[in-house]
Amino acid sequence: MSYLRSFAPVVLVLTMVGGAPASDKQARRPAGEKAAPPRVLRIGAVAYAPSALTVFQNLRRYFAKHDLPIDYVLYSNYDALVEALRKGHVDIAWNTPLAHARYHLLCNGHSQTLAMRDVDCNFRCKLLVRKASGIQSAAGLQGKTLALGSREAAEATVLPLHYLQKEGVTLEKVKLLRLDEEVDLRGNPCSSPLHVLKALRAGRADAGIVGERLWNDLVSRKAAEVEGLQAVWTSPSFSHCVFTAAKDFDKSVAARFRRLMLAMDGKDACTAEILRLEGASKWVAGSSNGFETLIDALRAERGKRTKSAGQGGQLGR
Repeated sequence: MSYLRSFAPVVLVLTMVGGAPASDKQARRPAGEKAAPPRVLRIGAVAYAPSALTVFQNLRRYFAKHDLPIDYVLYSNYDALVEALRKGHVDIAWNTPLAHARYHLLCNGHSQTLAMRDVDCNFRCKLLVRKASGIQSAAGLQGKTLALGSREAAEATVLPLHYLQKEGVTLEKVKLLRLDEEVDLRGNPCSSPLHVLKALRAGRADAGIVGERLWNDLVSRKAAEVEGLQAVWTSPSFSHCVFTAAKDFDKSVAARFRRLMLAMDGKDACTAEILRLEGASKWVAGSSNGFETLIDALRAERGKRTKSAGQGGQLGR
């Protein structure tokens, strides 16, 4: 969900009805009194691909079947989505790991992780190298060129660089080829894992970072993209996309939302299409456990920027 960021802004709003069943409320309501309108649960997401519209239209139908009417709006980028969640313009956001971690830090370390796809658990990235480069491990990166994808994808930039430093790699001695800074003929960032593979095969870089699942799939299919490349390092596991809510978001509504997401089994056309378009077989409960390293990495990055700014100010005096 993290690679396409050039869609026109739209905003996502899912509507949920909390509390007692309508029949119970009607039984207690005085004669002639109109029912109160249902509470609208606002859910934000990014138009990460054209299929996002189909996904959330089907979510709308799915929740309506369970007496939780929903509506939606899509944002054009994750910075806007994080800000909307922080300001309370939306109640829940469908976030990338980076957006979730940024929101968590903006709110002083407080947030709720509600639900994730099964493929968002135990996510890993691979360090690929050109066989001709002579690199046999992460330590061999020094003095070489490393291709990186989207800055908005934690698995493409922030986490691999953080993990590589933990492995003892001195990043100052590695030349970084940031494909995110390049654009194609349509003006779109060259930031996907496939762009990283293309740069490697073209000899523009000695090494590059891609997701483990993509690499394994390409290898199993003996795809042309893997020719002349090999994986020499695998990162620790971490969590990927997640539905995020504020710490003070109604816990009972959050639990109801989570239960319905986890209840999707793909047996009807509506839920089957949601799961297919999201590349998942089911939804699972969200957990904060898979995001600690990313949050620590962002804290460290923020600390370095603060220190650098402070030193710059002293030098300017």
